[in-house]
Amino acid sequence: MFAPRFTAFPFLVALAGCGGDAVFEYDSRPIELQRAPTALGGPALGAALARVKVGAENPWLLVETGSLLSSLSRGACPAPLAEPVVYTGDMQVLGASDNSWPLRASFRDVTLFDLCAGAVGDANTRVAGILGGDILHNLSLAFSLPRDATPATMTIYSSLPATDSDLAADGYAVIKFTLRGNTTTATESGSGLSGLPASRVVLRACGNPAAFDPYGPEQICKAGDIEGQSSGANLLLALSTGHGPLVLSASAWQRLGGQIPMPLGQGEPALFSPLVADPLPAHWVTLPRLALVDGDSGDLWPGACAELARGRRIEWTLANQDSGACFQPCDVSGGNALPAAARVEIGTDLAAAIVSDTSDLISNLNADLPLGAQVDGVIGTEALAGLRIEIDYVSQPQGRLVVACDAGVDRQTCWAAPRCLGVTGAGQTHTCFSLPPRGRAPNCPQ
Repeated sequence: MFAPRFTAFPFLVALAGCGGDAVFEYDSRPIELQRAPTALGGPALGAALARVKVGAENPWLLVETGSLLSSLSRGACPAPLAEPVVYTGDMQVLGASDNSWPLRASFRDVTLFDLCAGAVGDANTRVAGILGGDILHNLSLAFSLPRDATPATMTIYSSLPATDSDLAADGYAVIKFTLRGNTTTATESGSGLSGLPASRVVLRACGNPAAFDPYGPEQICKAGDIEGQSSGANLLLALSTGHGPLVLSASAWQRLGGQIPMPLGQGEPALFSPLVADPLPAHWVTLPRLALVDGDSGDLWPGACAELARGRRIEWTLANQDSGACFQPCDVSGGNALPAAARVEIGTDLAAAIVSDTSDLISNLNADLPLGAQVDGVIGTEALAGLRIEIDYVSQPQGRLVVACDAGVDRQTCWAAPRCLGVTGAGQTHTCFSLPPRGRAPNCPQ
């Protein structure tokens, strides 16, 4: 996906675990993914499914970044056990090539749960197990998620060596995250299981911001008016490749100006979520636009929607600099323009399932940090269609989501903007927002 990374031999690493050393082997070649159906029909752009070897069979395995645990049933599914059984075993992920099933990744001596996963996407799509965050958080995963019938792929790497600045220079938006979900699980009988590592990627987002044209009306704001020209509502969303659509809590949908029918979801398709046992009543809507925004502006972080508005104002200034545009007072500190945070704007109408705030899904997403910032829902693969992403779990001190739009897509459908640093000295130039090199623009009068 990014700078070429060649692997002549399978990569092998041993990881210390409670029951010994887990061994990861993978060849860093693309693993073809099937997309699960979506609840509302149409193209199958839903959850990411790979093949897994179980005895002489090659059933489907759900690749689910939102799950804290990995599972692989040792019996027929669906046949739920009274409670999950934990064992140390192997998970072998297969590719697809000329009707063969080459081994692409082997996770040996890993902790697995012997349970049947729930239905994925619809009632008829079931999987033998889940490749979850307890394994994935040791890796860097590159996904290609086309909008058309081109197969989706996942490629496994040990790391992403490129720096933020190198990635930005190549046109990639880099969005930082801190993993959530560190918890201790327990069986229904109350017997404790080993703690699961924090592995859930939670992203800052702005839901339903206004459309933007860098050559449209001037974007203005006064000094100290950080939220000037901002629109939409701030959201926290867990990245979940095991879901297709966006999923939002009812309270988040109401912050976006939406209405909730009562009873919720009556007469509408249920949401089949791999993170809960039973289908969830859901009200189905479309969200016109969504932006994922990095939280580092060089100033006190004002929130995703305000940061998005700032980035748009700075882009407008640079795009119109030859016509005398200047940096707005609220975007200047110490005489220099503040950085514009990296952002990804997704502009198609996105299918979204609205579920109750008290549903098991929303409750589980927030169980690890009940007093902290609450997760409003998940962003799934259907919402990310048309993007190429790499989830770099292993960067320090924070993980990185590295994003680019598919080539040839218009900016109202998908727009990935790297972080833009201001020019501080005379004679310096910089290149941001795919514009020609620009020098320092003047600051607007206070």
